[in-house]
Amino acid sequence: MAENVPAVRENGGIIPSQYSQQQVQLVRDMCARDCTENEFLLMMQLAKTYQLDPFAKQIWCVKYGQNPAQIFCGRDGYLVIAHRSGQFDGMESGTKEVGGDIVGWCRVYRKDMSHPFEVEVQLKEYSTGKNLWLSKPRIMIQKVAESSCLRRAFSISGLYAPEEFDTGDREVIVADAKVVPAPNGNRCEKCGITVDTETLDLVREHTDQVLCRGCFRDWWNEQQKVKGASP
Repeated sequence: MAENVPAVRENGGIIPSQYSQQQVQLVRDMCARDCTENEFLLMMQLAKTYQLDPFAKQIWCVKYGQNPAQIFCGRDGYLVIAHRSGQFDGMESGTKEVGGDIVGWCRVYRKDMSHPFEVEVQLKEYSTGKNLWLSKPRIMIQKVAESSCLRRAFSISGLYAPEEFDTGDREVIVADAKVVPAPNGNRCEKCGITVDTETLDLVREHTDQVLCRGCFRDWWNEQQKVKGASP
């Protein structure tokens, strides 16, 4: 944005500098829907700390009513962290029946440790009794065991797998950035993405149009060109 464009609040370097305003808004809409600014920034801080990509569904957060948002990392996200460490030396996992219950188990090996990390979890302690927990209980409880064991083995904090919570098995889908929703009261008139309240307030000081930060920047620069061309 040009130097004379009204400033927006800094994020302290939490959001990657290579992200465009449209990409930031897409992450907010698809991976942090209904979250507060602080909850969104916390998710992005954890994404930065563990080098996780929200566009690849490696990290996201879900808002439950007025409660603090829960930040999630899938089993594959934990594996990304493990492989990147350079110390990951393999993983074994599966399920077994113990006392009439299904138990998920996992062992994670590190190159720098002589003994593996081991975890066992019981289906009855995690199953919601619906959706995938009903149709694929063994896969679900195995993923809980894998996520928990990877988290312990690589000292991952602040993140949990969705299978560890009663989320209603809500699938997180990153929408195609090329699909532009129809504009409404809080959607950009140019590209269709949802515009946050802070940006709406900033833009309304200068135009009646509803614009996201990226489109507002383009609009502002165009206005400056028009003014510069005026006699």
